[in-house]
Amino acid sequence: MYEKIDLNSRKGKQFKELDRGWVAAYLQGNPELFSRIWAEGFIFTFPFAQFNNKEQELADLKSGQLILESLSTANVTLKLYGKTVVMAGRFTMKGEYRGRNISGEYDYTNVLEKELGNRWQIVASHAAMV
Repeated sequence: MYEKIDLNSRKGKQFKELDRGWVAAYLQGNPELFSRIWAEGFIFTFPFAQFNNKEQELADLKSGQLILESLSTANVTLKLYGKTVVMAGRFTMKGEYRGRNISGEYDYTNVLEKELGNRWQIVASHAAMV
C-alpha cells in the first residue's frame, strides 16, 4: 500500500522544497546543495542511454559539460511507501550536455529515502524526453 501525498499539504511541503532544491542545485551548479539532496550511492539514468552517479554528475556540472539556462518542474505527484517516496512529474529545461542541445520536456521520477535524522534524500532519478 501507498499513501498519496498532496504537495500543498503539511507533509507535502518538505517534498515541494526538495523538488525546488534539486532544480536550484542544477541551475546554480552548487555541490553543497547536491550533497544535501542526493544520497551517497545516488544514480541517475538519463534519456541519452547513459547513467551517472553523484560524482560523475557533479563533475559534468563543474567541467561545463552540462550547462542549464533554465529548468522548472510541473505536475509533480508523490507516493509514500513506508520509508520510500516516489516523486514523478515533468520538467522543462533549456541547456546543453557535452555540446548537444538537450532542451525540451522530460518526464522524471525521483526515488527518495529517509536518511538518519529524518532527512529525505534522492537515491535514484530517471528522465525520459517526451
